[in-house]
Amino acid sequence: MANRAAPLLARAAETPEATALIFEDVPISYAKLAGHARDAMNGLAALGVGRGDRVGLWLPSTPDFIIAQQALFLLGAVVTPLNILYRAQEVEHAVACCDLGRIITTGTLAATLADAPPCPLIAMDLATDRGEVRSLPQAIGNAQPCDSIADPDDEELAMLLLTSATTGKAKGVMLSIANLAANYDRTPDWLGVHRRSVILCALPLYNTFGLNQGINAMLATGCAMVLLPRFDAEACIAAIAEHRCTFLPAVPTMLQKIVDHPAASREALGSLRTVMTGGAPVPSPLLRRLLELAPDVELLTGYGLTEATALVTLTQVRLGEDGRIGRERTIGRVLDGIDIAILDEDGRMQPAGASGEIAVRGPNVMAGYYHAPQDNAAALQGGWLRTGDIGYIDAEGYAFIVDRKKDVIIRGGQNIYPAEIEEVLYQVPGVTEAAVVARPDPVLGEVPVAFVALKAGCAPGIEQMTDHCRASLASYKCPASIEIRDELPKGPTGKILRRALRPAPGAAGTP
Repeated sequence: MANRAAPLLARAAETPEATALIFEDVPISYAKLAGHARDAMNGLAALGVGRGDRVGLWLPSTPDFIIAQQALFLLGAVVTPLNILYRAQEVEHAVACCDLGRIITTGTLAATLADAPPCPLIAMDLATDRGEVRSLPQAIGNAQPCDSIADPDDEELAMLLLTSATTGKAKGVMLSIANLAANYDRTPDWLGVHRRSVILCALPLYNTFGLNQGINAMLATGCAMVLLPRFDAEACIAAIAEHRCTFLPAVPTMLQKIVDHPAASREALGSLRTVMTGGAPVPSPLLRRLLELAPDVELLTGYGLTEATALVTLTQVRLGEDGRIGRERTIGRVLDGIDIAILDEDGRMQPAGASGEIAVRGPNVMAGYYHAPQDNAAALQGGWLRTGDIGYIDAEGYAFIVDRKKDVIIRGGQNIYPAEIEEVLYQVPGVTEAAVVARPDPVLGEVPVAFVALKAGCAPGIEQMTDHCRASLASYKCPASIEIRDELPKGPTGKILRRALRPAPGAAGTP
């Protein structure tokens, strides 16, 4: 199987002058991008990086991230992107759990690690070495050009990705070249991205979403990608309008901020043809507003996880004649070449409509967690990846997530799934964000409590929201309290972080 940088080299040979990236309104051709990657490969080789080495990428969302990633692929090294928001202790954990030999970063980020970095550092933006931090530009200037690239085997690791760590310490997910070929390389076809598409990527590049539907979709198809250094609704609208972007990967909170922005209009967003989202349900009002602004858009949602490389299921989100989303909360049907099943605690398959743990099987399933045998034993059982998500599959093959296994709230012996309550809260006009977590209770064990954020100018009261929950849910599922906040805490991709809303261990409360 080809080197993971082969698509970049092929595009540079076939369409050298075609635009690969647009960053800060500056176009970068495929030939120029490939040239930068080859230069970086030579410099990294001069610094001792070679095939099989595990190297961290601690870089912001700029062309340098892509150049460094492709250079490492050319060398046959294993790439581990690091969250740009990591602090020194988190970087140290990433280095330890993935056995990283080096980190490619910036001079500014390197300085945050003080005088004791956990491994050797290489800076892409320093003209010369600074103390123990090696300068990649200096190494490139001193390196001998080399045209040969690594020819790795299918089962060799290409990426060692850190889980999101929203529920604990991050682990390294081992993805082979074969894993990426089976999933990343098929994603553009699944999403309808092609050579003439223009991608707008405002996602962090260290995340699977950005790696797959940003970088890899661009290289696999040879299309152009407008890259923003960070998400900003106004900047997204301006970029879509100026560059006539056709494909937007984004989580629902990003979409909500875009369509709610005063600059959003049909003229600005009308070029969009496909929007891919995931990570949370799409409320009906959001889809209606999106269709008003981009009437030709197809909104896709799906389900994926790093341990399964990326996408597992997919569906188009449609409005019915009643103005509501058909098959609300479905994550769609399983994609070609992948199997999903609903398993009980003993690993037995459950029939249609029965809830259990979602399991995934196929060539996209990770090789395992790096140096974590206990975690592997729990996650990989009988050829299946146990995802930790609770759901069911209906008679027509549509899958639904009920909730995360570890997020289930047990109130007096009754199981409560936060997503069900959140869906009801989203039905209240003006609610733009909702999250439900468990609060300890001295009598019932746990009770659900809700947090919401409201659209500007809308003011549904707590009593109105409580009454709607009582009318829509069994009494034991109704939130014991509802708190309104300006904004709910989110991770780097915009996904609401329930863990940040949970009471501290040992806290007590009453319904």
